[in-house]
Amino acid sequence: MRPRRTGLLFVLVALGAAGLAAQAPVTSDPGEEVRYRLRTSVDLVLVPVTVKDSSGNLVTDLRREDFEVFEDEKQQQIKYFSADPFPLSAVILVDEVLSQAAQDSVRTALPVLAGAFSPQDEFALFAYDVYPRQVLDFTNDFDQLRQAFPRVLRASPPPAVGVSGGPMSAGPRINSVPVSPGVPNTVPKAGQPLKCLNDALWAAGMALRNREAGRRRVIFVVSDGDNSRLNVHKFEETRDLLLAENITVYFVGVDNARFKVGAPPVVYYVLATGGDRFAPLTEEGLASALSRVTEQARYQYTLVYTARVASGAREYRRIQVKVRHQGVKVLAREGYFAGLPTQ
Repeated sequence: MRPRRTGLLFVLVALGAAGLAAQAPVTSDPGEEVRYRLRTSVDLVLVPVTVKDSSGNLVTDLRREDFEVFEDEKQQQIKYFSADPFPLSAVILVDEVLSQAAQDSVRTALPVLAGAFSPQDEFALFAYDVYPRQVLDFTNDFDQLRQAFPRVLRASPPPAVGVSGGPMSAGPRINSVPVSPGVPNTVPKAGQPLKCLNDALWAAGMALRNREAGRRRVIFVVSDGDNSRLNVHKFEETRDLLLAENITVYFVGVDNARFKVGAPPVVYYVLATGGDRFAPLTEEGLASALSRVTEQARYQYTLVYTARVASGAREYRRIQVKVRHQGVKVLAREGYFAGLPTQ
């Protein structure tokens, strides 16, 4: 995430839904001259924060004085604060190559996610394996979303590469002669789905980057966490896009994701953007997780502080948020990029 060059005007637009506009000291000045000054006055860093108790429940009764924000270990003054819910701009990103059991669970649980949105939210639906594809453009029509869910999952996994019936089913042969145990087997092994998670998140991020200001930009990933080496976009490139556009990633794992939920790249995207991750073991747990990620994305605290002037070169600045309460877990983005923006 980089501090927006649109200054206080951006904050008034982006945080107006949280009731922060009244705190701006320049709202009494009329005219285009003030509008211009608002656009160029100051750089601000927005930090959405989730706080949970030891049971994993959201803590929603904190105040500004309960928080401390540090940039590169230096405490920052919180200029604006809000605990109000924000409308969401969400991309639901679904892994379309899963085991049959996982597909059945996802197919049953996804409508719960549709029911967790509010009329003020907007949502789009993407699916991915090797390539991402948009199934549904942004809408706030719940019925359209429910009708689109069946189109994101394949009826069955794709056939394995190099495996078929016929003579080869009895074992590898060269010129119709069976290969002996001492001869290397050159027949391709059964292929695994080549899922490009980086590219899928890049596509989702690009779809979110121009959505209306004043909304939480989030990506809900429903996947087993597999990621191939064939991505066009590297992890760092995709992460930087998500940070620059204030996008938070939430991961809901299925299939064997519980063994990968703490492994890269999933955990890196989640931690970098201040999201959260779940790996439920049951269909009921999956439905509950999908409902919880929507609630977490909406009910975040918003902290805003003034960024120090950048030298001009692009630099990464670390953010740390602390809460003056014992036994709570704080989820916030780990940093942002200042200086020259990435093209």
